[in-house]
Amino acid sequence: MKGLILRIVKILFFLFCLYLVIVGQKTVGRVYLLVQLLGLSGLLFLLWNYNRKFI
Repeated sequence: MKGLILRIVKILFFLFCLYLVIVGQKTVGRVYLLVQLLGLSGLLFLLWNYNRKFI
Protein backbone atom coordinates (compact mmCIF):
# COMPACT_ATOMS: atom_id res chain seq x y z
CA MET A 1 0.00 0.00 0.00
CA LYS A 2 2.84 2.36 0.83
CA GLY A 3 4.48 1.68 -2.53
CA LEU A 4 1.29 2.46 -4.41
CA ILE A 5 0.81 5.79 -2.63
CA LEU A 6 4.45 6.74 -3.25
CA ARG A 7 4.10 5.88 -6.93
CA ILE A 8 0.97 8.04 -7.24
CA VAL A 9 2.74 10.96 -5.52
CA LYS A 10 5.68 10.62 -7.91
CA ILE A 11 3.39 10.60 -10.93
CA LEU A 12 1.56 13.70 -9.70
CA PHE A 13 4.89 15.44 -9.00
CA PHE A 14 6.08 14.51 -12.51
CA LEU A 15 2.95 15.98 -14.08
CA PHE A 16 3.29 19.15 -11.99
CA CYS A 17 6.94 19.60 -13.01
CA LEU A 18 6.07 18.99 -16.64
CA TYR A 19 3.33 21.62 -16.36
CA LEU A 20 5.86 24.11 -14.93
CA VAL A 21 8.24 23.52 -17.83
CA ILE A 22 5.51 23.95 -20.44
CA VAL A 23 4.11 27.13 -18.85
CA GLY A 24 7.60 28.57 -18.44
CA GLN A 25 8.44 27.92 -22.06
CA LYS A 26 5.28 29.51 -23.46
CA THR A 27 5.85 32.92 -21.89
CA VAL A 28 8.71 35.40 -21.75
CA GLY A 29 10.33 36.87 -18.67
CA ARG A 30 12.67 36.15 -15.82
CA VAL A 31 9.94 34.86 -13.54
CA TYR A 32 8.87 32.30 -16.13
CA LEU A 33 12.49 31.27 -16.63
CA LEU A 34 12.64 30.56 -12.90
CA VAL A 35 9.39 28.57 -13.15
CA GLN A 36 10.84 26.54 -15.99
CA LEU A 37 14.06 25.90 -14.07
CA LEU A 38 12.09 24.76 -11.02
CA GLY A 39 10.20 22.30 -13.19
CA LEU A 40 13.43 21.04 -14.72
CA SER A 41 15.04 20.60 -11.31
CA GLY A 42 12.01 18.60 -10.17
CA LEU A 43 12.32 16.31 -13.19
CA LEU A 44 16.02 15.85 -12.53
CA PHE A 45 15.24 15.00 -8.91
CA LEU A 46 12.81 12.30 -10.03
CA LEU A 47 15.41 10.91 -12.43
CA TRP A 48 18.03 10.85 -9.67
CA ASN A 49 15.59 9.19 -7.29
CA TYR A 50 14.87 6.46 -9.86
CA ASN A 51 18.51 5.82 -10.74
CA ARG A 52 19.97 5.78 -7.23
CA LYS A 53 18.83 2.22 -6.61
CA PHE A 54 20.93 0.99 -9.57
CA ILE A 55 24.21 2.54 -8.41
